[in-house]
This record gives sequence, C-alpha cells and structure tokens, in this order.
Amino acid sequence: MRRVGAELALILRDARLRWIGAVLVLLLALAGLAAWREAATYGAEVQRVTAAERARWLGQDAKNPHSADHYGLWVFRPSAPLAVLDPGTEPFTGRMVRVEAHLFNDAVYRAVQDAGPLARAGLGSVADIVQLVVPLAAILLGFSAFAADRERGTLRLALGNGVPPGRLFAGRLAALVLALALVVGLPLLALGALAADSLGAEGWQVWPRLLAWVAAQLAYAGAFLLVAMLASLVARTARGALAASLAAWVLLCVAAPRLAGAGVELLQPALSYREVRARIDAGFRAHRTAEANDGRVREVLARYGASDPDELPVDLRGLMMSENESHNFAVYDRELGAFFASLGAQERAAAWAGVISPRVALQALSQTLAGTDFSAHAHFVWAAERYRRTISERMNAEIRDHPQGGGRVLVSGPELWQEIPPFRHAPLPLARALADAGVPALILALWLGALAALSVPLVRRLKP
Repeated sequence: MRRVGAELALILRDARLRWIGAVLVLLLALAGLAAWREAATYGAEVQRVTAAERARWLGQDAKNPHSADHYGLWVFRPSAPLAVLDPGTEPFTGRMVRVEAHLFNDAVYRAVQDAGPLARAGLGSVADIVQLVVPLAAILLGFSAFAADRERGTLRLALGNGVPPGRLFAGRLAALVLALALVVGLPLLALGALAADSLGAEGWQVWPRLLAWVAAQLAYAGAFLLVAMLASLVARTARGALAASLAAWVLLCVAAPRLAGAGVELLQPALSYREVRARIDAGFRAHRTAEANDGRVREVLARYGASDPDELPVDLRGLMMSENESHNFAVYDRELGAFFASLGAQERAAAWAGVISPRVALQALSQTLAGTDFSAHAHFVWAAERYRRTISERMNAEIRDHPQGGGRVLVSGPELWQEIPPFRHAPLPLARALADAGVPALILALWLGALAALSVPLVRRLKP
C-alpha cells in the first residue's frame, strides 16, 4: 500500500493527468448533460402525448366496437434512464407504435433522425467517448511507466535498491487504475446519479445497473492501461512504447470493430424483413379466400347445430373476426417471431465477436447493462403487440356476445372504452440483463486476464 501511495502521489503531480482529466471531464460532461436534457425533454413529451392519447381514446364517439378497434392509439417506449450514458440501439429503433385492428405496425420515430454532427461523427454519447477516447487517455498515462524510467536511468536505480519487479509493476498499475477511476469513474457515477434521480427510473433498478456499468467501463480502461504498460516493458524508448500502444489502439478500437461487424453479417445474417412481410401477407391471403371463409361459416353453424346465422347464440361476424384475428396472431408470432429471433442471434454473435477486440465486448456489455440493447427494444415491440391484441380481443368479444340479427347494429360507448387499461411498459428485469451480459462480461474478463498473464514473464525479465 505504501508503494501504491507513493506512485499515486507522483501521478497526481504529473501535469499529464491534470490535462487528460480536464479534457475527459469536459467531454463526458458535455455529452452526458446534452443526453440528460434530451432525455428529460423526451420523457415530458411522452407523458403529455400519452395523456392526450388516453383522453382521445376515452373521448371517442359511440360506435361499433370494431370501428373503435380501427380508431387505435399510439403507445410509447419509455427511454432507459442510463441511455444518458449509453443510448445503445435506442437512436436506431422506433420509440412509438400505433396499435390498431389487424396490423402489427413497426415502431417509428428514430432519434438518430434528429442527431447532431457529433453523434454522426461517432462521439455523440458518453459511451462513445469511453470506448474511443478513454483508451487513449489510458495509453497516455501508461506508455511511459517503464520506458521513460529506462531512458532516464531511474529504472536501474529502483531495481538496484532491491525493489522486486513484480511489486514495482503492481504498484504502478494500481496507482494508474486509481487515477483513471478518479478522472473517469467519478464523472460517470455523477452523470448516472443525475439520470437516476431526475428521470423516470421506476422498475429499472438503476443503481445496481449503474455500478455494474461503471465497473465495466473501468475494466475496459484497465485493459488499455495494461496494453500501454506492456509496451513500456518491452520498448527501449518511451517513443517506441507510445507508437506501439497507439498501433494497438487503432487495431482494437477502430479496425477490429468494423471487422467484427462484417464477420457477424456474413456468418450470422438476419432474415430479410421484406421477405418476412411477404410471407405474412401470403399467410393472410390464404386465409381470406371466399372458399375458406365459406368453409369456416359452415363449420361454425355445424358447431352450434344451426342452419342459419340468426339462430346462433353468438354474432357470426364477431365470432369470425375473433377467429380470424387468432389466425393472424399465429402468423405474426411465427414470422415476426423468427425475424426477431434472427436479430437476437446476430446480437449474441456480436457479443462473441468481442474475442477480437475488448471494444466489441464492451459495446455489447454496456448496452445490456444500460437497458438499451436490442432485447429491450424487442421487449417493447412485443409488449405493444400484446396490448393491441388485448384491445382487439375485447372489441371482438363485445361484438360476438351481442348478436346483431334482424338489422340491429351494435353501438358501444365510454363504458367499453374504459375497460381498456392504459399501456404501461415494464422494462426487462435486471436478472435478465445480467444473464444476457454473461458472454461479453466473460470475454472482457478474459482480455484482462490474458493481458495480466502476458505481463508476468515480461515483468520477470524486466531490465533497466
């Protein structure tokens, strides 16, 4: 501990740490506060429009329940509080869905459509800065750990005084990790605390997510700190150590993620959305033919022992609509279920691609812990679809249970509209997020373990 304290004192007096810390805090604050302001604005808009949609639904005129089903309404996805830190897939996936009879609508309004120049350049979020800039900061702090001392001759003095190389390496590594925690971890915790305190956090279990998220970012920074220190152990000069560390940064943070993306697309392609929609339409058309409809009518009459629709104890039209919707639900479940499953498989493959770069592993881990990964989006889409089905089933049941023979027309009013509860979206539980985070967390841990294991023989052979 005494050596760690001495090393930390030296680092804190280093002007590089002050400059690096100031730049990082400024970048993180600008990105985080801008994201927080946008999230607060979006949250207020969602509450206002949701209330207006609810009032519009309840205030509709008396009409046939099927017309009310077509009347529809919009439902909104609440943004994850930690999207302030890592928006993940949220900017690229829709935030609102129109629920109405017969249609499984796509989510619309992608935030990336309103993105500014920084976001388009890839530095629009706190996570972008952590993944690209923080490794550079770790490299600038760690590249001279031994190479500069070797050039100045002070490394010979330290080893000559009997300091074990392992203890020297561990002390400097621990001090640098503490310095990074100071200039990176504390700002991240402050931004996360602001989001947890001021944004709608019900059901998100924000604090456990935040602590795990910050720990993952620091582990990632520690990996690049090890890269720089390994280069410093090997290189004869500080300039050589810096050049090698920057080459590793380009390879691991710039080139490898692009290679991973291309490889995932090649090895684990997603289903074509256009083809999926075509299969859905084909499944509907085969069920809607006049012959198929006549056959279903005969089957219903036989089921109730009736020879005429007016003899049925239920309304034939309502019963047919209910059964048609059940068929449509099955088609949607089969085809869109397969489509979302293919995207989920692609996400899991991307997590495994972290073996070629810690940045790829962190991207998957960070989004999952923040609650902004693709699984969170799919959870919202299917929740909206279940809500749509609740409305359709209730409207169709109202028609089915009130026969309209003899020219009677069923008209319903506010009492029926009130039976439909407001849409409330519950986020995926933390336990599910931790399970999904298992693979990328393991891979990031393996990166740290491999770099630490590589340092052992190099430290043992450390020479002035």
